[in-house]
Amino acid sequence: MISRDIKKRIVKYLTNEANSAELDFLSKWIENSDNEKLFETYVKTHYEVRLAMSKPDMDSIKRKLSQKIKKDKNPFYKYKIGPILKYAAVIALIFGIGYLYQKIDVSNDQESLQENLLIPKEEAITIQLDNGSLQTIDLDEEKKIKDSKGNLIGVQNKAQLKYDKSPYRKELVYNTLNVPNGKRVDVILSDGTHVFLNSGTSLRYPINFVKGIQRTVYLTGEAYFDVTEDKDHPFVVHADEMRLKVLGTKFNISHYSEDQNVNTVLVTGSVELYHNESTNGNPVNTTVLKPGFKAEWGKSNKEITIENVDTRIYTAWTEGKLIFRNASFLKIRNTLERHYNVVINNTNEDLDAQLFDATFDIETITEVLQAFSKSYAIEYSIVNNEVFIN
Repeated sequence: MISRDIKKRIVKYLTNEANSAELDFLSKWIENSDNEKLFETYVKTHYEVRLAMSKPDMDSIKRKLSQKIKKDKNPFYKYKIGPILKYAAVIALIFGIGYLYQKIDVSNDQESLQENLLIPKEEAITIQLDNGSLQTIDLDEEKKIKDSKGNLIGVQNKAQLKYDKSPYRKELVYNTLNVPNGKRVDVILSDGTHVFLNSGTSLRYPINFVKGIQRTVYLTGEAYFDVTEDKDHPFVVHADEMRLKVLGTKFNISHYSEDQNVNTVLVTGSVELYHNESTNGNPVNTTVLKPGFKAEWGKSNKEITIENVDTRIYTAWTEGKLIFRNASFLKIRNTLERHYNVVINNTNEDLDAQLFDATFDIETITEVLQAFSKSYAIEYSIVNNEVFIN
């Protein structure tokens, strides 16, 4: 028989409302094998559970669980390692049952349950070929990449596209890779240049470069470039009116339509930034960026400002991490919308202007929102699969 107090603690755990003391108490309580059985029976009997997926990949689930145990689930402060391992016993039991408890409706109100679920949208990655036709990219597939005429030009290995390395040709043929919100992909161009594309990004690039002409690509969104050196063929990135010219280097460039600036962060090598060209196509009024610095080009005033930065903050997304330092809430929620492909509405202009430090890694969007709610008392609701901040 489970006491009322224990039942209350279980409910708070399953609804992600338990504090550290309650979690510590509960983890000790289920160390007793009899209590563990009571816990399992109580959950199965009294609460609606949802399968994690139609065919749960338990190895994958356990692997992700192991990662979560090692990492800080609250992005704003660190727990001691001891309590994390203790809480893992409670979580592990859920996986032992074979279910993921995504949302518990204590009142058994199905309509309320649906309203409080936030399900990220699923959209496909596409390649637009030179003839305008679209090819869909499934990140679980391994297949050949073909041009509009059916010729083999590369291969797809899940989240990476690799074009055949080939000599420079006489004709430019462009593909456009479109990455929706909630997805990331990387592409190795025919010259060996490696480009990582963030969520909500579009890159237009030649399937082969032309001898005697600079290597030119067109970017909207955010990408990290590892450019193959070729002194005879400079690599140029077009981002709005801004141009970046390099020979061989590593840099991150962010250029989303809603941003007021085009930001370039240099990791290694050097780049030239400019937005004007002479009649013969040569850069005018260039700015040279050094490693460890960020260049910010204003879309309205056309001016460039440079500052020393921690490049890791701007490139962490390539590893699936989000790091914010002294970032406005508006910037954070815009980034979260792209990263998770969700809609976050906020009518509190003062909150949008506030600055935060935060780090997210393997957290779900629900965990991220809960972290903000608990740490900064930000109240929100979910209606029709959209987040509304009060």
